[in-house]
Amino acid sequence: MSTNRRLTRNKRLLTIGASIVAMGTLASCASSGGGEADGQTTITVLGYTAIFEDNFTQAVIEGFEAQHPEYNVEYVPSQNSAEMLGKLRSEASNPTVDVAILDQSVANTGIQEGVFAQLDEAAVPNLANVVDMGLNAEGYGPAMTFDNLVLLVNPEEAPEEISSIQDLWDAPDNSVAIPAAPDIQGIALTALTANNLGADYQEDIQPAIDELALLQPKVTSWDPQPDVYQTVTSGSAQYAVGWNARGQVFSDQSDGRLQVVQPDDGIAFQVNTINMVEGTENAEGAQAFIDYTLSKESQESFSSAMFYAPTVKNALLPEEVQARVADPQDPNIVEIDWIWMADQRDAWTDLWRRTVIGG
Repeated sequence: MSTNRRLTRNKRLLTIGASIVAMGTLASCASSGGGEADGQTTITVLGYTAIFEDNFTQAVIEGFEAQHPEYNVEYVPSQNSAEMLGKLRSEASNPTVDVAILDQSVANTGIQEGVFAQLDEAAVPNLANVVDMGLNAEGYGPAMTFDNLVLLVNPEEAPEEISSIQDLWDAPDNSVAIPAAPDIQGIALTALTANNLGADYQEDIQPAIDELALLQPKVTSWDPQPDVYQTVTSGSAQYAVGWNARGQVFSDQSDGRLQVVQPDDGIAFQVNTINMVEGTENAEGAQAFIDYTLSKESQESFSSAMFYAPTVKNALLPEEVQARVADPQDPNIVEIDWIWMADQRDAWTDLWRRTVIGG
């Protein structure tokens, strides 16, 4: 980790006062697109907080800085994609961010609003290695990671094993934690439920909504706090749905109290894209960083650290890692059009509130 980034993190911990005003001014000068610091050009990257930030810093940012000593990367953490888009909207006329990592459906909204810029294939040659399902047809930011919905189980508390999404309907009462829509986990569960019923989620979602409503007695929380992983690890719920990457990391930290199960009745992928911000003064550096995140080295490193499925065709994972990530070529994948879904989320959320949770 570079000296500049450590200093930036330390600044965030200072109390409000005159010194913060002065330091904030210096930080702004250094972190705005194309800013100079100690002879280096600063690239400001907006992305997820907590374990994502920690693993991304070690697996990707430090490797990029080692290969490109002319650049310094400042990582700005955010809670979720909606929060990121709000920040980018608020500073659209004078962006302080060069690169943003966020969910595909939210990124598409940003594309439509002119928040993100198209990439130059010559400046990002590793785009050629991205699998087809990870490419943006209009040349905007590609997929950087694939994640997928999984089942979470506390093997010490759960009365029986489960292997499929459909097994949740056979769980004991008050044993299941599900993040309800508009959380993307609830949205993905809805699409998988429709698939298991033989319904087309784009044509008629009501059968899936009615089926999910039958889970009410089983569910102990529709809003697990602080998240589903800790809820299951603590035993507050015995089963849950969550994301594979975080589930695998927390499983390793749980002393056997959290098990991740890949459902055998449908795999739903979630896509995080990496995007260049429109109006950045550092398009060259931004695209150099995006290109590195799509490199074989970077994809293998981050997948091994956090169990995201790589998005490039030439990545080769160790067998023990490959066994814990979903294969983008798996025939069990239920394809979800997240760009289409972005326009449906509010309507689906309303159905959840009226029928699934409140019915």
